[in-house]
Amino acid sequence: MAGVAARAKDPDAFIDELWGYARVLHMKEHPWFKGVREHRWTHEQIVRAEMQHYLRVRMNPVFFGYIVTNVVNERNYELMPIVMENFMEELGGERTHVDVMLQFLEEAGLTRDEADRAEAAPGTLAAIEMIVGCCQRRSALEGIAMLSFVEAMHGGPDGAAAGMFEAMTKHYGFSARAAATYELHAEQDTGHGDRQIEAIRRFARDEATQEKVRAAVKLGLEAFNFEWDGHVQAMTTERTYWRGLAPRIELATPHFPLPRSG
Repeated sequence: MAGVAARAKDPDAFIDELWGYARVLHMKEHPWFKGVREHRWTHEQIVRAEMQHYLRVRMNPVFFGYIVTNVVNERNYELMPIVMENFMEELGGERTHVDVMLQFLEEAGLTRDEADRAEAAPGTLAAIEMIVGCCQRRSALEGIAMLSFVEAMHGGPDGAAAGMFEAMTKHYGFSARAAATYELHAEQDTGHGDRQIEAIRRFARDEATQEKVRAAVKLGLEAFNFEWDGHVQAMTTERTYWRGLAPRIELATPHFPLPRSG
């Protein structure tokens, strides 16, 4: 066991490594968020995008439910308060995030039934399957890790959600009630992200756990990037994918000998 621990990264160095992956897919720079802030999309396009947003958000009870179930089954009593706090902020109280999303769709003249019948764009489909699959089949810590850096980039005064509320209400003319999801994300997601990253710092101390968390963080970054791609796909009807801020992906792939021809 001592040998395994010795190969693990220092917690601060590990968090820095994970932030490196997040910066490649820096949410604020995605064409969905950047386009709204720079007023490049039309009012109608934003409604189409928010329908995709709703299709993913309505799955929140599913994947948060899996994380709660896992932390209980694992009897991880130290992680449980963090999981439950996030669960209650997302799904407790008078209005859930699903309710807040419906406020937008109602103002656009859409019913919940109509929104439920909307077809998910390719990116939206990929995001939902990746997020739900991770939370269902991996540990509670991996589920938290999958969300952590995404939420940290979403919230706060300089986060991806911050400029969205102002653009939605002042430029596009949506009401504060309709655009409330972005005000909510800006307020809550920094706290969510910080707590989840601190949980990684505390609990991912050995090499095996760090490897699982690393994979979960990468999955989450890609999944939510696909979600925003789904917004753009619905707006433009083009099967486009944002490649991020790095020109090429880096894969730690073993070098296998290629088969000889003939």
